[in-house]
Amino acid sequence: MKAIVFEKIQQLRIHEKPIPTLTAGDVLIKMELCGICASDLAALRGDVSDYAPPVVMGHELAGVVVESRHPEVKIGERVTVNPMLSCGVCPECQNDLDKYCNTIEGIGHDIDGGYAEYMRMPKHGVETRKLIRVPDSVPPEELLFLEPLGCCLNAMRETFFSNSVAILGAGPIGLMLTQLTKRAGLATYVFEPQVHRRAVAETLGADLTFDTSPEAVAHLQDITRGGVDTVISATTNNVSAIALAFDLVRRGGCINFFGLAPDGETLNINLEEFHYAGHKLMASWAFSRSSLEEAKQLLIEKTLNFEPLLTDRFPIEEGLAAFDNAAAGLGVKTVVHP
Repeated sequence: MKAIVFEKIQQLRIHEKPIPTLTAGDVLIKMELCGICASDLAALRGDVSDYAPPVVMGHELAGVVVESRHPEVKIGERVTVNPMLSCGVCPECQNDLDKYCNTIEGIGHDIDGGYAEYMRMPKHGVETRKLIRVPDSVPPEELLFLEPLGCCLNAMRETFFSNSVAILGAGPIGLMLTQLTKRAGLATYVFEPQVHRRAVAETLGADLTFDTSPEAVAHLQDITRGGVDTVISATTNNVSAIALAFDLVRRGGCINFFGLAPDGETLNINLEEFHYAGHKLMASWAFSRSSLEEAKQLLIEKTLNFEPLLTDRFPIEEGLAAFDNAAAGLGVKTVVHP
């Protein structure tokens, strides 16, 4: 089979690999679609360190079971995965905080993931409920968004909201958050430098969209009379994004640094100013089992509109071009398929 392998920083290649063989309890998934995640792009650049190359990347996936050595899993079931394979027994796992488990292995991070024609789900993953089965009514074009939607729902639970929110970035995450914040009744403003992504945010219900110019910041401050109640940064948290977040939030407001930050990026705060500004600073990341279950239900109920998000498809053998497309910010969501 063909697979996209992250060999080392700045090195991605298409490999011919054997189709995974199963042992007792394992499941073989034939890929339908797998989305390119910003974390994969960051790993390839060397900005994040939670990957163990060489590895087949890919964790935002949709597939069908074609071989099962597990008595509870049937051939033909449409599935995706919770890509964090944890022990299932430690206090963190018992409290639905699997991402803090000391023995965690990530699908597409540490073990081979979905940028391939087939993927093996190990027995341990099945038995710790990391294989997510959905009805056939959920198409692969929507199913691949289940994991990132779970991340957004987790952020929604953790963030302090009042009446207004500014979302930085109109990539897939920012656009799902736009729909969720509007669903929650919040005045939603989206900041995005790319015109085509701002247009998608408008079609999905954003009250206003802005570029990231000083004039746009001043306009937002004017119409909100001092800034929004909440900022969610759904983009790379570099110096400019961090500054923008503080420019947009009102005194006493909340900033959630949801997006990844390059390794070594720091947040420098004058503690006296911070004290009197009263900002609530936080960072949400990943998902919980319960947020993935909620995401599954939203997909089944057709609550969100994913059609404008999936814009660019590449076969696996053109995987390098797919990564270039995603890194350039072309379209919105880039996916690969067999």
